[in-house]
Amino acid sequence: MVGPISDDERSSFNRRVTIGVTLLVGLSAGLVALQVDPTPLQAVGAVALGLVVGYPLARFVVPTGPAPATRQRRRRRKRRDRDNPFADGGDDGDESDGGNRSNGDGTGGGSGSRGRGRR
Repeated sequence: MVGPISDDERSSFNRRVTIGVTLLVGLSAGLVALQVDPTPLQAVGAVALGLVVGYPLARFVVPTGPAPATRQRRRRRKRRDRDNPFADGGDDGDESDGGNRSNGDGTGGGSGSRGRGRR
């Protein structure tokens, strides 16, 4: 069975694809310019402009960074390692008042409908 691709191999491949896409766009611009019978300077300018446009396009199209499987493993590891916020009964607030929190202005911190029973 084939093992996973290393980060070095992945970055090398991405760099090659970026260069290839850039050259493809640049040479395509040159070939399109040849259809209108340009001077040699205009043809070279079209190729140069195609390369200038092709590089940001290639950077946008070709993925960078770690492999999707590596990102997913990291997310799962983070999710597993972080503490459960509900394990201690709620947020980090003071639980000594039995869950009744006030806003500091005596209003009780809510609409007042939580503690009422049905009538």
